[in-house]
Amino acid sequence: MTRRTEALPWIALVAVYFLWGSTYLGIRAAVATIPPFLMTGCRYALAGVLLFALQWFFAKEKPALPNRAQLLRIAVIGILLLAVGNGLLCLAETRVESGTAALLIASSPIFMVLLDAIWARKAPSMLAVAGIVLGSVGIAFLVGKSSLHADLPMAALILFSSFAWAAGSVYARDTPHHVLTAPLEMTIGGAVSILAGLAFGETSRVHVGTITPESLWGMLWLVFGGAMVGYTAFAYAVRRLPTTTVATYGYVNPVVAVILGAVVLGEPVTWRIVAGGAAVVVSVALILLGSRRTATAIDAPAS
Repeated sequence: MTRRTEALPWIALVAVYFLWGSTYLGIRAAVATIPPFLMTGCRYALAGVLLFALQWFFAKEKPALPNRAQLLRIAVIGILLLAVGNGLLCLAETRVESGTAALLIASSPIFMVLLDAIWARKAPSMLAVAGIVLGSVGIAFLVGKSSLHADLPMAALILFSSFAWAAGSVYARDTPHHVLTAPLEMTIGGAVSILAGLAFGETSRVHVGTITPESLWGMLWLVFGGAMVGYTAFAYAVRRLPTTTVATYGYVNPVVAVILGAVVLGEPVTWRIVAGGAAVVVSVALILLGSRRTATAIDAPAS
């Protein structure tokens, strides 16, 4: 293996750091003049169809379509991750700054640890418990009454979207991998998001003449940079680097989002955001470290 080949997974991981960290800024710009669920639906439906076409037409052998059971699981995952998880995030970002939203979404590993513990009927490690406690304190800072940047109902929506993302991620672990999983998840999740937008009457708020260039650029970036390129880089890195290493994107993304929000959109950075965000980031690091030690202990041969 050449040095160049060894470096490619790390290049892909760094790309995920910045691409997915920038999606919060893209969402904030896109939902400024495009209704959130319709924006989410069009984003993922378009990305899913394009990715499906690329995988189908450029594959040496045409991949078989998933069976009914596989398609059902793919649909459940796509709805939890994209329609509920990302859709509610986009709705909340109509009133919550992108940096604050990213920090709240960083609570996903907390929910994943709790759901894993319930599913496996095994208590998490002490490090993971410490991470959960610290993360809860950080979230309390971010949604505290004196915070001007985390509107409480919208913050609750972000936390629920984070829970949905965690639930979908845990459910996906037991789903056999299929080459068309990603594009089908995006297509189905996008279609359900569009239906949600129609049900909520978002079409009445779509006025083509009022859609700003910033929203259109944000939308395009979410389709290509966030969904297609970002996911492809993630899929490449996760197959060639340790899972715990790849999972670091979960606490690097919020840092990137806060910096971009402050530099590009001029979002204020207060002591609450710094303190609460730092607590959430450290909590995720503790959870990942605790999970890695637990995995090591399980994998170690008996003496």
